[in-house]
Parts: sequence; structure tokens; C-alpha cells
Amino acid sequence: MKDFMAPQAKRRCREVVPTWDAIRDDEDALDEMLQYLGTTSPECLQRAGMPLNIPALPPTCISEKQENDVMNAILKQYTEEKGFADKCNNNLNMRAMEQEEPCPQRPQSAFYYCRLLLNILGMNSWEKRSNFHLLRKNEKLLRELKNLDSRQCRETHKIAVFYVAEGQEDKHSILTNTSGSQAYEDFVSGLGWEVNLTNHCGFLGGLQRNKSTGFSTPYFATSTVEVMFHVSTRMPPDSDDSLTKKLRHLGNDEVHIVWSEHTRDYRRGIIPTEFGDVLIVIYPMKNHMYSVQIMKKPEVPFFGPLFDGAIVDGKILPTMVRATAINASRALKSLIPLYQNFYEERARYLETIVHHHREPTTFEDYAAQVFCPAPFHHLPADADH
Repeated sequence: MKDFMAPQAKRRCREVVPTWDAIRDDEDALDEMLQYLGTTSPECLQRAGMPLNIPALPPTCISEKQENDVMNAILKQYTEEKGFADKCNNNLNMRAMEQEEPCPQRPQSAFYYCRLLLNILGMNSWEKRSNFHLLRKNEKLLRELKNLDSRQCRETHKIAVFYVAEGQEDKHSILTNTSGSQAYEDFVSGLGWEVNLTNHCGFLGGLQRNKSTGFSTPYFATSTVEVMFHVSTRMPPDSDDSLTKKLRHLGNDEVHIVWSEHTRDYRRGIIPTEFGDVLIVIYPMKNHMYSVQIMKKPEVPFFGPLFDGAIVDGKILPTMVRATAINASRALKSLIPLYQNFYEERARYLETIVHHHREPTTFEDYAAQVFCPAPFHHLPADADH
């Protein structure tokens, strides 16, 4: 009975931002917002496929008696507060005066909210003066800011995925596969979520929007990482030119995930490439278990969480293989001389922009320009639009 009454995640797909006007009386605003975020931004999910609006499991450290005591105490407190509120409502001396709804006021300056943000961040204080600069606005500055916006703001990786069926031991038969077993398809779908390459606005990893490299592919992202999987069975093998383009995309990836259902072990030289420094080969076993073989060049540093010879349950296989492939890609990038992470490169470019366009001013001039950067003007009537 207890499990029956527990709230469940809603199955209705919400793709529109929930507003007070659109939410019904029997709907919870927070629940609707969490459902919207999980639907439109899968990278926010703590676990792939697990909605954000699923209630947490009851704590195991609390017994049923303790839980009932807490619930009874809350209900008792609620009853007492409701009784007190009903009593006070009948007392005219306890009622507050009715307040009119405040009317929104237009800011007196177009820079009002900018100054308010600076005050909230504490940037207008003397102590923060050394970290806050005014820049000379010119065409070169605007051009460099556009270049900054075009730079990567997240760590990016591209990883190749191959399917090897029973008896396949040459590149042509492997690259011409257009589908795989059900277990393989389930594994690929667990690596990320499917994105349409024609309108995908994130990291593409070299894939084309003109459908020459496929219609869709698995993609995974967090607030700091983007991963594009080059899946061999999703790319068209219609002609020799398509196979060449397919091999170019897959072969240039430094990390290869190989799903092999062949009785013989997978050999490195089957797909001829100068890259492919790390191979993560998966062999299906009985009872939904999988054997993982990891082959890497001697100079590649150690990475995890999976290791050579690991036996993994099918339920966690996509997550574990994805994490291992990302860490393998990071290990390979660490071998590049003078390699910088995306945030280091972005911070260095920002420092260069500030250094080239900084306008030296006294604190008084700085404060005057920040608080009054332009002559006083009221916002136009359609400023909110």
C-alpha cells in the first residue's frame, strides 16, 4: 500500500516551459519544471533515462516506526497551525490590511540592470578594482569577442564504435554493416541520446549536416564535456566513396569501441589506421555478462574505470564503457606537448583581449563611467520586447 501511494514520475512528455497560467490546479509547478528540464536538456539528468521528477527512495537508516512518528508529528503541527490560523481569521484585530499588487516600474536608465548586477557581484568596490577593467570598444574588440564566442566552452571527444558480426575478419565486411544484434543496439543507445545531425547545435566531431555521414548518432554531454560517437552502423555504405569517407571519420578517432560477436579475438590491424591508440573490445558472454579487452599503445598512461579482462554486467556496460573511453581520450590528449584544457585556453584568450584593449582609468573615472556610461535616457516603449 505504501509503494502504491508513492508518487511516480509523470509519463506525459512536456516540451514547453511550464508557466503559472498553463499549470492546472492538480499539477505541481516544481514537478512540471523538473520534467521540462529533463525532457529538453538530457545533459542535466543525473542518470541517463532517469527523469528528474522521480521522488527519492525512502532512507534505509529510518525504520517504519520512526517514519510514522515523524509523519504524525508533522500532521499534528499542521493541525495546530491550521486551527490557530482559523481562530485568527475570525479576529478582526489579527487581520492585516489588504495590500495592492505593486505595479512594475520602468528603469530610469538603460544600464540600470547592468549596474545592479555589478553591485550584486561586488565589482564596484575598491578591493575588486584590480580584477575589473574597462575596455575600449572598437571593431577589433568586437571581432575578437565573436571569435571568443566561437571557441569551445566544453571539453570535446569523438569516439568510434564498430560492430563485428560472426565470421567478419576484414574491413570491408565490418564497414558495410548497417545494423547489429539487439544487444549491440541496446548498448549503442545507452552510450548517449540520439541527436539529429541536420539540426544538432552542439559538438559534431567532424560529422556533416548534409546526411552524407548519417541521419543521427548517439551524443552525450554534461556541463563540462561533449562526446560525439561515430557509429559505423549509422553511416551509409552505399558506395566506395561512402566507405572511404566512413573509414576517414572512424579511422581518425584515437579511441575505438569494438563490439565483437566473432569467435576469434579482434585484431588491431583489421581496420587500417595510424590512429586508434586505444581499443576497447567488448565480447558478449552468457547471462547478460560481457568481457572487456583493452589494448593500448605503451606510451598511453593508465586510465579507468574499466581494465583489461574486466567482466561487466549488461545494465552498467554502456555507462562504464563511455566513462572509460572519455578517460582514455583525456589520457591521449595529455601526451600532446603544451596541451591546454578548454578552460585554460579560454582564460588565456580572455586575458589577451583584456591586455590589448584595456583602458587605463582612475577609480573615480571608472566608477563614473560604470554608473553613468551614457547620457540619461528613458527606455523606449517596446524595450521589453
